[in-house]
Amino acid sequence: MKYFLYVVCAATILMFTSCSGDVDLGLSIQPAGDEIVLGTDTFHVNSSSIKTGTFSSPSSCSADSLLLGEFYDPTYGTTRGEILAQFTTPSAFTVPTGAVADSMSLTLIFNTWKGSKYSPVQMAAYEMDKGTLNYNTTYYTTEDPANYSTKSKLLGSRISVAVPDTVTDTTTYQPYLKYKFSKQRTLEFFQAAKDGVFKTQSSFSNFFKGIYLRPEYGDGSIWNISHLYMTLYYHYHAFVSNKDTVLTNGLIFPASKDVRQIGLISHKDIVSTISNVPDSVTYITSPSGIYTQVDIPVGRIFNRIKNHKDKNGNLDLSGKIINFNHSNMTVEVVNRDTTHTHALKPPTTLLLTHHFDPNDKSVLLNYLSKYNYATDTIIMATYNPITHSYTFDLANYLTNKLHKSYNNRPISDADVEKMVLVPIEYTSTSSSTITAIRQQSTLSAAQIRNKKNHNQKYDSPLRINIFYNGF
Repeated sequence: MKYFLYVVCAATILMFTSCSGDVDLGLSIQPAGDEIVLGTDTFHVNSSSIKTGTFSSPSSCSADSLLLGEFYDPTYGTTRGEILAQFTTPSAFTVPTGAVADSMSLTLIFNTWKGSKYSPVQMAAYEMDKGTLNYNTTYYTTEDPANYSTKSKLLGSRISVAVPDTVTDTTTYQPYLKYKFSKQRTLEFFQAAKDGVFKTQSSFSNFFKGIYLRPEYGDGSIWNISHLYMTLYYHYHAFVSNKDTVLTNGLIFPASKDVRQIGLISHKDIVSTISNVPDSVTYITSPSGIYTQVDIPVGRIFNRIKNHKDKNGNLDLSGKIINFNHSNMTVEVVNRDTTHTHALKPPTTLLLTHHFDPNDKSVLLNYLSKYNYATDTIIMATYNPITHSYTFDLANYLTNKLHKSYNNRPISDADVEKMVLVPIEYTSTSSSTITAIRQQSTLSAAQIRNKKNHNQKYDSPLRINIFYNGF
């Protein structure tokens, strides 16, 4: 028993000493030259702020995915959200004989917002009187609303706040905004209903293409719209218990997943924001804002490992198969604003993906849509509010890159893999298997410490810590 404890202690000491340099394992049981060699190293990473350009818009009004309003942040500039929305015709209905139109309204429902709940904003609703949305078309956040609405048919305009100061119970209050259509448009809708125009989605969409929603005043609040619907109210006479009774009813036209809604995002200050990014950090903002490009120094990493020498000055990894056991890239968030109530928070999840051309709208979209979530390795990290950082595991990525992309060909120290940190949202199964990834559609922002920011007492710059072996 005592001998067994000695063996365990010796093995434990060997494991810990391997972390400080390179160690030869199995010398007593393997021929010389066949031993496993371990090593560690650290590499700093260059980074820069880049303009996102655009990304595909959410296809329907769900999960607070459509932004409406305008929000100004002194650091990251202005984010503006607009909406183009189609509506679904009511299913299986008949207008009672003698029915009379009462009114028609548009209702917007939202549960969350960014900015002050008391900040006044003016939202206008225009009828889409020009182009129409195609269900199977991919639309982007930079879509030009002028292609769909001339803004000549104003359905309604209101100045409102997220939560009126007259509301006493804010815990149960449902934030909403309602527009009342003109009497003329109400009568036109009601006549179309009686004429059978709403019996098919196609005929309804030809009659009413949709609505263009836009902010026209105020930059202190942006709402995350979760539901949109129109309601046409009417009344009619009917005999109930042998009494002539006036009954009221309504036809509901929801902005559902069966038709299209797209969110339009713009940042009028983005050029000046990027040009004024401090030298010691990079920015990440969403949606469709600024991303951080990181240059993974694969050339320096692979060459330093291949040229690794033992204590006698010999290349002790020559002819060996190299693998990465551990390769964590630490991304630290700085300038964390915990003072201001409306300060933007860091994205919950970041994806580390291949670099894409911001002017080519399809590259990142195609990459995410064609990703095989069942077999491919995805590199992402969740924000740690305690360490104020994201940690990406690059072990599999670097191992595959070394063996498949470079194989045995020469590698230049200057070789870098340009990658981008992208704020994302994802869905997963009950077993935490990721089934879909999309770019984040809600507001967030973070400042990332870069290579130049290395004089901090407690924090360190953007870096990769690696632990590798050769056998």
